[in-house]
Amino acid sequence: YYFPLRENLHYLLDLCYYFVKISFQVEYNYSLGAEPNPNEWRWICRDLLVDTGRALASTSKKKETILLHPGDVILDSITFRGHSVIRSFEQRSSAHLEHFLVAADWLTNNQDEHGGWSVPVERSIADKRLILPAGWYSAMAQGHALSVLTRAYVVTSDMKYLQGAKRALQLFKIKASKGGVLNELFGHPWFEEYPTTPGTFVLNGFLYSLIGLYDFAQISNSQDGDNDSAALFSAGLESLRIFLPLFDTGSGTFYDLRHLGLKTAPNLARWDYHSVHIYLLKWLYIITKDEFFNVTANRWVSYATGHRAKHN
Repeated sequence: YYFPLRENLHYLLDLCYYFVKISFQVEYNYSLGAEPNPNEWRWICRDLLVDTGRALASTSKKKETILLHPGDVILDSITFRGHSVIRSFEQRSSAHLEHFLVAADWLTNNQDEHGGWSVPVERSIADKRLILPAGWYSAMAQGHALSVLTRAYVVTSDMKYLQGAKRALQLFKIKASKGGVLNELFGHPWFEEYPTTPGTFVLNGFLYSLIGLYDFAQISNSQDGDNDSAALFSAGLESLRIFLPLFDTGSGTFYDLRHLGLKTAPNLARWDYHSVHIYLLKWLYIITKDEFFNVTANRWVSYATGHRAKHN
């Protein structure tokens, strides 16, 4: 799985590969990443269309993405080289569940003692007026993890996913100033994508955290009854109802409310983030049936087509 250095060695998405041209034949070889533990089985899954597309794109002089579809590539043969033991080999049209559980297992294996997955790099915000040293946590990441672990538990009934999700709730209860993801806006809780002091109150990250809390709250039989996600979701939803109008500019939306604490100019959301705000509000409307979220989302849709709020 390790290849000698040569002139046409390339690096792509942490996978080392090289290609050799022989007459009309082009050979591409991919490594399989870090050296595995020889005492453990290793599950390997490759997408033939994606790998082939990347290999073909590597021969182009300009950066481009080559998208291949079923039927574009025919698998002629499979060859194994080197010393290995093959337990099973399958060719299938998809491996979504297997990939999903690999991700869920990574989350359980890498969750720290605080129940989180810290960000290992520094983050600066507002022209470095706010700095988060490496090791900070994000409510958005915690929310995504909750969604994954909840689904993994539902599919497998494996308690490790349930316990991991419970541990992930811890940081929602710890203030940002103490290393958690909780800030307050006028006395109401806000789960921070970037847990700065003063708070930034990013809208999309907060909404994603609510998704995770909602997902985990759907597991009613939390075994020992200490699933606080429903209460956290309810508190966050009430904060959203109160503060959502503050994100409306009359022609678009604010990305966050950093200007409240920093006393600076507001930070407008790009149109792609504006779209994220809309579809997340639509999601909230679907699950809560609260017409306020639907009306707000529709008004924000109209901003994207040129409509503006009334003036005096």
